Order: sequence, then C-alpha cells, then structure tokens
Amino acid sequence: MKRCVKSTSLLIICIVVICSGTGCRSGFDALGYTRALLDLTFQGETKEALQRIDGATYETLMLKYQETVDAFTVNVITSQFDISEAKQENFAELVAKIFSVMRYEVSKAEKTGQKEYEVSVTIWPADVFVKFHELLVEDSLKMAENIKGGKYTGTEEEIQGQIMADIVNHAYELLDTAYMRVDYGEGKTVILNVKADKKNEYYIDEEDMNNLIEKILRLDEM
Repeated sequence: MKRCVKSTSLLIICIVVICSGTGCRSGFDALGYTRALLDLTFQGETKEALQRIDGATYETLMLKYQETVDAFTVNVITSQFDISEAKQENFAELVAKIFSVMRYEVSKAEKTGQKEYEVSVTIWPADVFVKFHELLVEDSLKMAENIKGGKYTGTEEEIQGQIMADIVNHAYELLDTAYMRVDYGEGKTVILNVKADKKNEYYIDEEDMNNLIEKILRLDEM
C-alpha cells in the first residue's frame, strides 16, 4: 500500500494558459503582473489580476483558478484513488485552503532583455505535504497490520472495497491534520522569468513556475 505524492510536471498548465493568452498594456509592470498571477494561483484573488490581464473577467479567472486547484488535486493526491465526485470536491476544497496559507513576497523585477524580466520571489516553504507523506507512511503500516490481523472480512472484492474506503478517508483526514499543523521554513529566493512572445503577450516560464510551486510546497522532497 505504498502511497506517495506524485510529480507536478504539468501542475500549473491552467495558469500558464492565462499568462500566455494575455496582452500587456503600455509600461508593462513585471512585478505587479507576477504578484497578480501568484495571488490568483494561491489565494484565488482576482483583484490585481483583473487590472493586469487584458480581457479577463472575474468569472474566467475564478474558473481558471478552480481548474488549477482541481488539476493539482488529481495530479498530486487523488489520481490513484477511485473516489466519488463529492470526495474529489472535498479534497479540492482542502487543497484550496492549503494554497491560501502559502507565504511569498514578490520582491523585485529586473529587465534582462527587450521584453524579458527576471522577477525575484521570496518564499517561505510550508511542510504540509512533508507531514502528509510521513503520516501516510505511518498509516500504511497500521493498515498492513490490520489486514494481517483480519480486521477486514467478506469476499475478496468486499475486502478490497473496505480497504480502499479506509485509505481515501484516512488520506483526507491526514492531509487535513498536516494542514492544521503547518510550519514554515526560512525564506529563500526563487527566480521567475517573465517574457513576451511574438504576439507581444507576456507569460511566466512554465518550468520556473513549477519550480516555485514544488519548492513552496516542498514537493521536490517527496
């Protein structure tokens, strides 16, 4: 019953779509633009994004935010489980809470080319998923003992159903426990490259954004 946090290689595809699909106004503000995208990603905050992203509406931004939360939930937590839509929504709501307590500060932007910027972001890594992984390992050992001890009874199919139900329920409870016990590490700087494409539309480099998310959530330690 090995369970672990999955890779996040496509974690922020929804946010990348938002960035790459938007134009810039005169006097492009890379600092404000980056802050707006991070606030949208982690806080579901649309106020600054509406000011920075041409053609955006509250409804479209919130849809993209929810799509990002849902994609993270599936990619990192629930893809290995056969769960109901209601339980999937419960996990997504918890992920949104976890995102909301991330600590970061967009500190400075340096122009490195005609339409290129390096934006420095200070992050304080949160240990939610580190704790979650540790709790999952402990729970797996306990469940293995319960299986050997005959806790689950019935046909093989019924037993598998009982075990899977317990795994899903325990996973939610353990993730909630990890969220309630969150601690933060020392601040560290992450660089995000912001650049414009041939259509003069600005976006944040996908690999850079993935790197920030992995480090702020400490997913790279899993």
